[in-house]
Amino acid sequence: MVKKDKWRLALVVAVVAVSAAIVFPIRDKIKLGLDLRGGAHIVLQAKGTAENPINADSVERLIAVLRSRVDQYGVAEPIIQKQGTDRVALDLPGIDDPQAALDLIGRTAVLEFRQVLGASPSVPAKPDRKNYETEESYNSAVSMYEEAKKNAAEYVEKLKAQVPDAGEVKVVDGEEGNGYLLGKLYVGGKQLTKAETTFDQFGKAAVSISFNAEGAQLFDSATAMNVGKQIAIVLDDMVISAPVVQQRISGGNAQITGKFTTEEANRLAIMLRAGALPVNVEVLENRSVGPTLGADSIAKGIKSGLIGLGLVVIFMLVYYGMLGIAADIALCVAMLIVLACLIVLRSTLTLPGIGGLILTIGMAVDGNVLIYERMKEEARMGKTYLAALEAGFKKALVVILDSNITTLLAAAILFYCGTGPIRGFAVTLSIGTIAAVFCNVVVTRSILGVMLSARDNGQKK
Repeated sequence: MVKKDKWRLALVVAVVAVSAAIVFPIRDKIKLGLDLRGGAHIVLQAKGTAENPINADSVERLIAVLRSRVDQYGVAEPIIQKQGTDRVALDLPGIDDPQAALDLIGRTAVLEFRQVLGASPSVPAKPDRKNYETEESYNSAVSMYEEAKKNAAEYVEKLKAQVPDAGEVKVVDGEEGNGYLLGKLYVGGKQLTKAETTFDQFGKAAVSISFNAEGAQLFDSATAMNVGKQIAIVLDDMVISAPVVQQRISGGNAQITGKFTTEEANRLAIMLRAGALPVNVEVLENRSVGPTLGADSIAKGIKSGLIGLGLVVIFMLVYYGMLGIAADIALCVAMLIVLACLIVLRSTLTLPGIGGLILTIGMAVDGNVLIYERMKEEARMGKTYLAALEAGFKKALVVILDSNITTLLAAAILFYCGTGPIRGFAVTLSIGTIAAVFCNVVVTRSILGVMLSARDNGQKK
């Protein structure tokens, strides 16, 4: 065996040892995508207003806030991407409660502390004609409804006159089913610097918040003016609580309480930390992918891969004999390297990615077939085994590099232009291509060097 083959063999042993150490045990080391692991697929549509129209910047800011929320929620390898001009698609692998995830990402999370002017006057629901037997009774109900609506409007106007500095007066529903008349905005979510889950004095889940310097000053002034009065804590136009201020609160710290579970309080804290969505959103699609479907995809992918691998191994052994052994060893090394790279790069394996793994099997063997056929031609010209090996590799190398570089270029285009699973396929294909070339040029060469050196030495004797 020549000195170069010894170095090649040492390199192969080192690569195999490192790859095996990374891969085994393989359990839970490779991250699975939505199609294999299960989870939630959600599509949101941004809804603009005359004051806040939808444009490229607002959608990009929407994606940034969504990504911040999802990352803090602890979703592994989420895929968040723009669709068209005003839609955002989210793939959230491993989500056990899609509705909780939707509550997290779909809420605008606009937080406000507002002045409480009083209880909202009750207005009955607008009468529906089908609920009344006679036209007379229906008209009477409509008259009562219109009168109540008029009185409520007069009440709001009266309050505006009594509190001239109330600003915009809003009628806002409360979580308890009651309504509030709210006035001046004291401080909002833009002044928040921290939000975290905590517990109140009764052991109930709550959210502790801290304001920046501007917010702390505004909150201090608001509590000073409202000792003995209520301040409403409003989230997305819903009063979640309206505590009575017992004393002036300085320092810029406050606590949001309500009927929260610990999980709900945690989601609220995440939303407040990530900030409000820059635009309102509408849920167009909320689809769950069950783990059973993912497990079935994995099983079928592994089965097809093993069948393909088995057929290739048998063909190489039958057709090339001893040379086929070297090719099969190189093929196994290529697959080991691909798995190790996926783990090191923290790549997410999807169903198309499994397709890329299976394609790697064919690519790894294809290079060996080219080399072996060239070696046969050289051997028929009367060269020794080692001379045929040297010539066969040299003449096949250009073709191998040409075909695999072309494949890498195609994979790069897929990665650049594609999204989601298509990118996963491109990554797996790229790693597989590089691993296949390494195994063709280095692994197979070193194994054959050992085998053919022994055969040549036997012939000389």
